[in-house]
Amino acid sequence: MKQLHLKLSAISLAALLLAASAANAERTFKWVDAEGNTHYGDRVPIQAVAQQRREINEQGRTLKAYAEPASQEALAEQRRQAALEYERQQQSQEQLRQDSELLATYASETDILIARDNELGTIEELIRMTNIRIGSLQKRLGEMAGEAASYEQRGKPVPEFVQHQTALIQEQIDQNEAIISAKQAEMDSINKRYAADIAHYQRLQNHRLSAR
Repeated sequence: MKQLHLKLSAISLAALLLAASAANAERTFKWVDAEGNTHYGDRVPIQAVAQQRREINEQGRTLKAYAEPASQEALAEQRRQAALEYERQQQSQEQLRQDSELLATYASETDILIARDNELGTIEELIRMTNIRIGSLQKRLGEMAGEAASYEQRGKPVPEFVQHQTALIQEQIDQNEAIISAKQAEMDSINKRYAADIAHYQRLQNHRLSAR
């Protein structure tokens, strides 16, 4: 009984192997070479592996298609497009975060204006103090100029310490005036930023209302 079972198993295995061989033998491939010529065969030559090819049955119907491998240029373009899409997604997520933060920070446009005025007020106070400092330096500079003039009237050379102090005071005046210019530019930037925030806040609120 055991021997009969082994014989049957061997027969079944042989039948499966023959069926598999027959199936492989019936496989037909169709491909077009680099010159545009169409070929058929049960095996695809190595030089045609890189070409688009199809596995067909006896009726000529396509059983499986093998796409032509992408070129290095195509792969580079795919990577570039993927990077652009990733960047777009990142920007979209960042915009959503900023929108949520804007709506969570301010309950109304009035709150935005108050925040703007507070920020501008701090800079305006700094500019005011800097102008006071410039006034004091200019007064000191006038004193040094008068002292230098007194030496010149007496026909004496202006001492080096007077010249040095005059140059130092003028340098300090220039530095403080540069600070004021920078702060004024910063105020312009703040006004533009808050104006954009208000406009965007209005759009978000309108979108909220229309979505209800």
